[in-house]
Amino acid sequence: MRQLINIVFFILICFPVNAQVENDHYVAGLANLQRKEFKQAVSEFDKAIESESNKYKYYLKRGEAYFWLGEYLKAKDDFNKASLLERYSGSLGLAMTYAKMGDTDLAIKYLEDHLGSPFRVSEKSIKLNKAFESIENSRKWVELWKKRWYSSFEKLEQEIDYLTNAAQYPEALDLVEVYVSKYPDKAGAYALKGRINYARGKIREAEVNFSKAISLDSENPDFRKRRADVYFILGNFTMAVKDISNALRSDPSMFHLYIKRAGLYHRMDAGDKALDDLTSYLDYFPADEEALHLCGKIYIDQEKYYSALKCFSMNVENHPENPRSFIDRADAYILSGKYKYAIMDYGMALDLDPTNPATWLNRGKAYVRTGNNKQACYDFTWAVRLKSREGIKLYKEYCE
Repeated sequence: MRQLINIVFFILICFPVNAQVENDHYVAGLANLQRKEFKQAVSEFDKAIESESNKYKYYLKRGEAYFWLGEYLKAKDDFNKASLLERYSGSLGLAMTYAKMGDTDLAIKYLEDHLGSPFRVSEKSIKLNKAFESIENSRKWVELWKKRWYSSFEKLEQEIDYLTNAAQYPEALDLVEVYVSKYPDKAGAYALKGRINYARGKIREAEVNFSKAISLDSENPDFRKRRADVYFILGNFTMAVKDISNALRSDPSMFHLYIKRAGLYHRMDAGDKALDDLTSYLDYFPADEEALHLCGKIYIDQEKYYSALKCFSMNVENHPENPRSFIDRADAYILSGKYKYAIMDYGMALDLDPTNPATWLNRGKAYVRTGNNKQACYDFTWAVRLKSREGIKLYKEYCE
C-alpha cells in the first residue's frame, strides 16, 4: 500500500493534472484557430487561462481569435496582457488591431516595437498581411520600411527562398557558404544548406546539413520536421518518426505531423500506433480527408472492414466532390462482399470522373460477382477505351 501511495505521489509531482488540463485546452484552441472556429477557440483558451493565468501564449492566441471575430477591443486587451507577461510578444497583434481600428499612429508604433523584438516575423509576411491594407499607402508606413530592421541572416533567408524557388541552387549555396565561413556556429545557416540540397535532390547532403543544424540547436522543431522528410526519402522511417515526435513535443500546433507520422507507422506495419496518431488528429480535425483516407486503409490492412467503412463513409459525407471518397468505400464494400453497394459507389465516382479506367474496371468486376455480365462487359469496354491492359484481358474472358 505504501508503495502504491509513493507511485501516485510521484505521478502527481512529475505530471501535474492541472498542467495537462491547461495544455489540452490550449492545443484544442490551436486546432480551433486552424479550423477558423474562432468562438470555440476563445472558449478553449478561456479554460486554459483559468487553469494557468501567467502564460503569455494563451492570451496571445485568444487575442488572435478575438481579432478574427472582429472583437478588436478584447483582442487589444489580450495582446496587451501577453506583452506584460512577455515583453513585445503582443506587439504584432496590437499593430494589426490598431490598423483595423483606423489608428495609423498606434499601428506603426506597435509595428516598430515588433520589428525591434525577438518575435519579429519576416518582412514578406508583414507586407502581405491584409490587416495592414488600410495603412500601407501612408507616409509613416513608407518611412517605417526605410529603416533596416532585419539581420544579415534574416536577409540571407529571404534571398535563399527566392533563389531556391527559382531553382538557382549554385548561387544559393555560394551565398550560404560565404555566411557559414563567417558564422560557423549558426544553426540556421546549415538548415538553409539542407533546404537547398533537398530542393535539388541531394538528399544525403541535406541529411548531413540538417543533422549539423540540429547538433547546434536541438530544440528547433522546423529542423526536425525537415530532417524527417529527408529520412523518409532515404527509407529510414524509424529516424523520421523520432524527429517528428521531437518536433511535436516542441510545437504541438504542428498537427499535420500526426498524419505524417501515422503514414510512417503504416509503412512500418505498426498499424495500431498509426491509428493512435490518427485518432488524436481526428479529435481536432474530424473531417480531414487525408486522415480519414489513411484511417480506412489501415483498417483494411487489419481486415477490419466495418471500421474502414466508417472512415470512408465520413469522407463521402464530408467530401462528396472527390471521387476517391466513393472509390475507397466501394473497395471496402467489395472486400465485405457487398457488391451492390460497391457498384453504386463506383457509379458515383464515375459521375465525378469518367476518365479513370480503374473505376470502370472495378465496377465491371463487381458486376461479374453479381452475375450481370452484360453490364460488366459495358464497363470493361470503357476500361479498354481508356487503355487498361487488364480491361482487355477481362473483356476477352467475359465478353467474346
